[in-house]
Amino acid sequence: MRFKGIIVLVVCLVISLLVLFINPIKINNWERGNNDNLLGMVLGLDLKGGTHLVYSITSTAGEEPTIEDAEGVRKIIDKRVNEFGVSEANVQLLGTPPNKILVQIPSQSGDQITFSFSKDDPSLEEIKDKISSAGLKDFQIEEIEGEYIVSYEQALDQNSSEMIKNNLANSFPVKVMINFSPIRLEGKKEGEDLEFPNIDDIEPLLLESDIKYEELNNLGFGAWELKLLNFGYGDESQAEKIMLALSETKYNLVNLQPEGELENFIISGGIQSAKRLIGSTAQLDFRVRECGKEKPEELDANVWELVKCYDPQYYNEVATGIESKNLTDASPGTVAELSQPVVNVVFDDDGSDIFYEVTDRISRTGDLLAIYLDNEELVSPGADKAISGGRAYIYGKDIDAERAREIAIQLRSGALPAKLDLIQERNVDAVLGAESLSKSLTAGIIGFILVLIFMISYYKIPGIIASLTLIIYLVFVIAIFKILPVTLTLSGAAALILSIGFAVDANILISERIKEELIAGRNLLNSITVGFDRAWPSIRDGNFSTIITAVVLYWFGSNFSTSIMQGFALTLGIGVLLSMITSFQVNRILVRLITTTNLFDKTNLFIPISKRNKDGEA
Repeated sequence: MRFKGIIVLVVCLVISLLVLFINPIKINNWERGNNDNLLGMVLGLDLKGGTHLVYSITSTAGEEPTIEDAEGVRKIIDKRVNEFGVSEANVQLLGTPPNKILVQIPSQSGDQITFSFSKDDPSLEEIKDKISSAGLKDFQIEEIEGEYIVSYEQALDQNSSEMIKNNLANSFPVKVMINFSPIRLEGKKEGEDLEFPNIDDIEPLLLESDIKYEELNNLGFGAWELKLLNFGYGDESQAEKIMLALSETKYNLVNLQPEGELENFIISGGIQSAKRLIGSTAQLDFRVRECGKEKPEELDANVWELVKCYDPQYYNEVATGIESKNLTDASPGTVAELSQPVVNVVFDDDGSDIFYEVTDRISRTGDLLAIYLDNEELVSPGADKAISGGRAYIYGKDIDAERAREIAIQLRSGALPAKLDLIQERNVDAVLGAESLSKSLTAGIIGFILVLIFMISYYKIPGIIASLTLIIYLVFVIAIFKILPVTLTLSGAAALILSIGFAVDANILISERIKEELIAGRNLLNSITVGFDRAWPSIRDGNFSTIITAVVLYWFGSNFSTSIMQGFALTLGIGVLLSMITSFQVNRILVRLITTTNLFDKTNLFIPISKRNKDGEA
């Protein structure tokens, strides 16, 4: 039995050491640890820093939220950040009655911006300069297959991200290639009977529509090149504005193609993803877009085909009857024919029937199915035939793999019962800071060494065994914290130190019990056996009372949204439970192992110095 105990101890110790020093640990989709610190521990907001967000809560009717609405918001946000993987996030309601919600998020790594231009990219140095001028420092940028990927570690607020997007969209010249078909003139011979627009036909229309441009060049035969800045991005794009302005000519506009505009701009990973995840109400809306049926006389036929389904003044949208409650599942994925990430959605029976009817309708009418998330259009596809089975996918130019994951989490967690508005955002520096954290760790190590010196110098052989037990306990507990994982915060560190104190206390109890049995006249082996048996009830009762306290603290933290209390309770409970096991079992294995050798067969090596000096022969 003793031999089996040694084998189990050695195996557990080897596994724990491997867990500590392998970063990261990956087994299929399971991953733990990172390279942020030596042991790969997850650090909390107060040690690593992070972001402090305060949102105001407004009911859907624009009034003060009810207590039920506020609590519903808290539960959904808590569910979202947990599923997203944000560790030790503090989510709590503020106000009496609650009308605000506080979310504290530890620093999230992996922030990046992905963007691309349609053609004629600016130089890399120009791009770097525009990003730096928006306030982003210490970033890395690389170009991969026509896309630029910017990686950075600092927290990026909403204003800075918008400034970067605006700088990239409005600082570089964009060429708009325009083509008109000619007008055939009667009574002219061939070769002279074609008339193309001239500068007097085009320039007044651009000025009238307040389109500011740098150059307007006639390339001949109805081809024009318009160069302009401040082209914008997405809804701010001027392509449609230019197209509508030029459609006023008597010439047919056959092509309008921007070159060099910002084609996509996606911020993913880190705090930006977490903020989008928190703040969006996640209201998915399906609408039938009834495209314009009658072409205005002033519009060219080609222009009409381009705008009848995409210019709000020409189309009408009606509700489909599909509601959020009809959505049963959502997951990120990819579709081969699109070659881009999508969000797969699954409807219940009612939703499936309605979706079939809607897609059948638009397949016959040529209308579109517009899909919105929180009133922001994601995509507006058509349909060739009715879609059965209750399954569909959502995609969009600004949906990458990370964004698809966010949307899926939002839809699974449910729509928020109230509206959130971000009213305060600030970055939280680590309370200790890098230098203070290093000094604190140094002080902790020195204190631990002093405890070991005291144990060894006063208790001798039991002190040596207790010291080894404490070291093994530390290895075990840190390995378990990494595997779970447990986020280490200031309160968690205090709980860990407290659990070490319980471990020291248990070892002292065992050493004192063994000493008392030796002084009473028992031999060494009997003293060890009886000493452990008599020390166990005190160790058990003391540790179990602490574990019960930790459970109560965790329950209160869970019900009253105080994650700091939860972190302290979880760390304390695990630490104390493990210290009780290691202090007793590991200590007993090591003591029995040492007593089998002839090196430590003298009982006076198991009696403290002060007692031996006082009693002489003892």
